[in-house]
Amino acid sequence: MSMRQERQFVANKSAKTAVEASPLERYFRALEAVAISANGASVSEIAQSCNLPLGTAHRLLQNLLRAGLLANNGGRRKDYQLGERMLRLLHAGTDASRLAIAVQPVLDHLANQFDDTCYLARLVGTQVVSVAWAAPSGGLRGHVVPGHILAPHVAASAKAILAFQSDGLIDRVLSAPLPRLTSETKVDRDEINREYAAVRRRKYATCWNEMEIGFGAIAVPIPIADAGVIYSVGTAGFIDRVKRRPVAQSVAMLQEAVEQLGRALREPSAK
Repeated sequence: MSMRQERQFVANKSAKTAVEASPLERYFRALEAVAISANGASVSEIAQSCNLPLGTAHRLLQNLLRAGLLANNGGRRKDYQLGERMLRLLHAGTDASRLAIAVQPVLDHLANQFDDTCYLARLVGTQVVSVAWAAPSGGLRGHVVPGHILAPHVAASAKAILAFQSDGLIDRVLSAPLPRLTSETKVDRDEINREYAAVRRRKYATCWNEMEIGFGAIAVPIPIADAGVIYSVGTAGFIDRVKRRPVAQSVAMLQEAVEQLGRALREPSAK
């Protein structure tokens, strides 16, 4: 080995050692140790896996708990699991095309049941985005297409998700000026908060003439274990079509698909 190669080897080794010793690297190793454990991990198991003193591991885990990246079920052993914030990041990072493939059979069935457009929406950061949609086999009636950002104060699918978020997230979502799209659009913050409260109470959201006159939608939340509500499923179309059956019946039809959709959504995010 030449002198130059030797110096480069030493430099590379020093850089690697610095990275391995960095606080960020220790946090990532702790998260990885929890992620690969089947039923959660104890402090001592994480300390051993990460080659850390027990006290250091405990302080590191407490920081991750406060950040919402880990959760603690209060047990005496194996009590650290991935937290809601981390699980939401995993879902947000799942490729949209993979999600669309996973949920398409359920959406196709729903669209034929409703004889109208049905679609899936997902919370990504502070935006609700349409991920997948299906039209009935009898004809194309698409109003919501994948990739569209859905207005938080207007779209039924956005309301069905945002109503179940923390006050802090809702504040960030509604901090920007809210456009009045029609005379029925709600832009007053108190009025929107009251509607979100109604969505939480009845477990579904609607949009009547708020996005476009004559246009309506109904959506229900899709709870995901340990991650909360970050998805919704809805149906949309002209109001006279959407309301040709009682709203309660439409809600029941959407809710019947929630379990199947939840199962399909969990599988791609775990891969």
